[in-house]
Amino acid sequence: MPDVTMLNSTQAAERNWQRYEYAKRRGHRTYMTQAIRCEQFYLGAGRHWSQADRDRLKETGERPAYELNEILPRVNSAIGYQIHNRMDIAYLPRGGMADTERATIRSKVAMQICDQTKYQWKETQVFSDGLIQQRGYFDIRMNFDKNVFGEVSIDTLDPLDVTPDPDAKSYDPKDWFDVLVTRWYSLDDIESHFGLDARKKVENELDDNGDWGDIGDNEEARAKFGGEGPATQTWDSYIDDVGVRKYRILDRQYWKYELQQVAIYPTGDVKLLGEADPQQVQEYVAQGAQLTKRMARTVRWVVTTRFVSLHDDVSPYDRFTVVPYFCFFRRGQTLGLVDNAISPQEVLDKAVSQFVHIVNSSANSGWTVEQGSLVNMQEEDLEREGSKTGLVVVFKQGSTAPQKIKPNDVPQGMDRLIDHAVNAIKSVTVPDAMMGMDNQPASGVALQSKQFVAQNQLAIPLDNLARTRHMVAEHIDYLMTRFMDNHRIFRITETNPVTGREEDQTYEVNRYDPQQGMWINDLTEGDYDVVVSEQPMQITFENSQFQQAVDLRKIGVNVPDNVIVKHSNLAEKASIIEQMGAQGPPPLSPLDQAKAKLAEAQAEVAARQAESLQAKTAETRITSQFGAVQAAQVIAMNPAVAPLADELASSAGVVDQNAPPNIPSPAGPIAVPEQAQIPSNTSPQFPARPATPTQGIGEGIEGGGPI
Repeated sequence: MPDVTMLNSTQAAERNWQRYEYAKRRGHRTYMTQAIRCEQFYLGAGRHWSQADRDRLKETGERPAYELNEILPRVNSAIGYQIHNRMDIAYLPRGGMADTERATIRSKVAMQICDQTKYQWKETQVFSDGLIQQRGYFDIRMNFDKNVFGEVSIDTLDPLDVTPDPDAKSYDPKDWFDVLVTRWYSLDDIESHFGLDARKKVENELDDNGDWGDIGDNEEARAKFGGEGPATQTWDSYIDDVGVRKYRILDRQYWKYELQQVAIYPTGDVKLLGEADPQQVQEYVAQGAQLTKRMARTVRWVVTTRFVSLHDDVSPYDRFTVVPYFCFFRRGQTLGLVDNAISPQEVLDKAVSQFVHIVNSSANSGWTVEQGSLVNMQEEDLEREGSKTGLVVVFKQGSTAPQKIKPNDVPQGMDRLIDHAVNAIKSVTVPDAMMGMDNQPASGVALQSKQFVAQNQLAIPLDNLARTRHMVAEHIDYLMTRFMDNHRIFRITETNPVTGREEDQTYEVNRYDPQQGMWINDLTEGDYDVVVSEQPMQITFENSQFQQAVDLRKIGVNVPDNVIVKHSNLAEKASIIEQMGAQGPPPLSPLDQAKAKLAEAQAEVAARQAESLQAKTAETRITSQFGAVQAAQVIAMNPAVAPLADELASSAGVVDQNAPPNIPSPAGPIAVPEQAQIPSNTSPQFPARPATPTQGIGEGIEGGGPI
């Protein structure tokens, strides 16, 4: 009887192989051909023309095969924007045991992981793959080589080696059925990854004389430092120059519904337990979760060669390890910046080659010579030397002088064809403004405005990059929560916001405090929202901050000196800031002292003007109040004048501050004491004149009374 284990292994390998073949037939083979063509047009340097075209041009001598690569510098401009704007990850508490303090620690640990894995350079690689070859891929998983408890590993994958689900049409791998990655391992690699038994199975199943596939199928060459493909290759393996055999490994992850143990919280949230340790399970129960089993969506991970299964089990992760980036994505259809630039680039190459060919032809267009008329040379000599500068031709007297054949004119529109091709490349990649080039003179501010507008042409690729960054941050958050459950100490370098000096800070996570009876900075608990933003490259950001601080000081904003020094490019700026703090503020210059005195004098004058205005206001108010009292007395003695007074006040523009009328009529005549019945005058500065000379100013020299 056949071995059941070997039979299952063979069946798993066969299923993987059939799925790989199906995905290639459904479009991956076509994609690989186009992706390699796009890369050739991006790199240039003789790669635009096929070898067959070069051979034909060389044989016929029609024209040279020139290349004017307009694609590479424009794609590099788009990559430069990504390089100068790095990812910054932050987490916000959403539920569970999450809080602001833990979210801050989580954000710092995530950025530390990005630094340790050299994420910034790997993102540039993935972004470049997307722009050039339509697709780029991260591979995010745990690695246990340097730490037995595991570290987050972020790697990049060759787009030609990744085969997504051909029937999917979503950007997010959660909506794919599977993803398959092709790798090439030696026997030593297989043993190190899957064990000695796996190595022996591969060795036993291999027939060196067999052909494990269709030799001659348009399998594209792998990307590598070498030139052409290996010397000997079959469908499932190849032998390099030193005799080391490499085997095709099909690494496939796919979704499958299986009965799994889960924890259901009172809120209805479901958490897969997977390989959770008993302590974590007890914590879930303590939080009110109930343990049960239900059909859940899990990831199945199968790794095979052509005939041997190396690994077939449930994945330790609840998602695919592959995270994609697509430059342009439309319902499963991908596109890069180079695809639409290939045709105008071909037109440009052919037009330039033809133009140069015509110019060369005009320089040596040939001669018409009467037979036997040449004296100092033969016709063959003239044919060979006729285009040289300083040529002297001697012909026989009485014969017809040699005549140079007039060359054909350059066809009209050839130069415009070249311009059209260049403009077409600009329209499908990036314009001149984004590259800092502009034919029309303009100020720096105007040029920056044009660059900002030109970035709209990259809006979709940059928006898709932000989406990929968000998925990467979610993967990091998941791996921290699920696998980084032991006590760890992180040493993180931070910049002091005051001095600008870099300082080392130590953070402990997942530490149990017996005195408080709780876990400190527990990364395994809580739900968090991911916030991904762009952080400009340090040198560019600092230069911008420095210039803005200087400009603010010029317009009178009192920007502190330490802030300006902090954002400068001085080598020892942290020490300079500390010295500035120790020495105190620097003495003012004579000009600054004069400005300070002038400011004090102006402030004193303003204070006096305010006092004078306040006194005048009080005087005006007292005068108005006194006049109002006098008017009230007149109306009280003669109520009939109230309507007339109200009409006069309204016509004068008086605005009533309470219920109308402006001047109400009293209910009846009011008895006024006799001593109060004096002539009315509503101005306190010109009081009423007494009725008798003896009661006022009339008593005196002019009044005839005693002095």
